[in-house]
Amino acid sequence: MKNLSKLISPPLEFEVLEHDRVIAKVKLDYKNQFVDVWQDKGVLPVFLPFPNKKNVLVGDVLNYFESRCFPRSRDHADKILQYLELKDYVPSDIVKKTHGVLYDDYVWIRFAGEELTCADVHPRFACEQRSSSDFC
Repeated sequence: MKNLSKLISPPLEFEVLEHDRVIAKVKLDYKNQFVDVWQDKGVLPVFLPFPNKKNVLVGDVLNYFESRCFPRSRDHADKILQYLELKDYVPSDIVKKTHGVLYDDYVWIRFAGEELTCADVHPRFACEQRSSSDFC
């Protein structure tokens, strides 16, 4: 019989940022189905991953990851996955590659051990930091 502990992902820690401000910290323990969340109460709820939620579940985190991905039904999704070097549409894997960057806002995800800034991951932010004469 296979060892099931090898099939369960190790705990995952990440921060949610708006520009370069940490607005949430999340520790996700798949094995024990436990989520520990801190969210900055001084931030507008629209930016927070789990606004007004007291008990965050693993499924809530997975849903948040999917909300930070391109739609499953997007044309040429298979090509995007190929570009990301992924075989299947798995939101947690996609977000690990894209940092959950969406063009519409400056919210993004930084995983434990990463030393990134918004300019490193967000093309719109990086473009805005260059001269206004540049075309982005």
